[in-house]
Amino acid sequence: MGSWDINPQQVSAVLSETAGHIGEEGSSDGLLGQMSQLENRITEVNAHISSPPIGVALGEFAEHYFGMLGGMLSLTASAVQGTSEATTFYVEGDREMAAEAQSTAGQIPDPDAPPPPPSGPGAGRPV
Repeated sequence: MGSWDINPQQVSAVLSETAGHIGEEGSSDGLLGQMSQLENRITEVNAHISSPPIGVALGEFAEHYFGMLGGMLSLTASAVQGTSEATTFYVEGDREMAAEAQSTAGQIPDPDAPPPPPSGPGAGRPV
């Protein structure tokens, strides 16, 4: 069976960078920011063109691609959250094992009591 060797600081750095690519709600950064800008541009184009067929096409375009982008965001956020939780459990498990090892370090169990001496005739004499 293989062993695990996770570096929590490196995982945290990757998760932070990934979260930056996702962006924050209301920000112009990351994929969320790009989606917001795209939505604004589609709305502006639709208002400027003022053509029902183009408006329908833009609506279908937006529905299709915003659905895909929303799915990407959802899956990525779920992966970031799950990885963060798994790494936390890994670190906590290490701490528990270290605490257990530390609490039992230096404890020497009492030796078993010696057996009682033999009794009866001829007991204790060499054979």
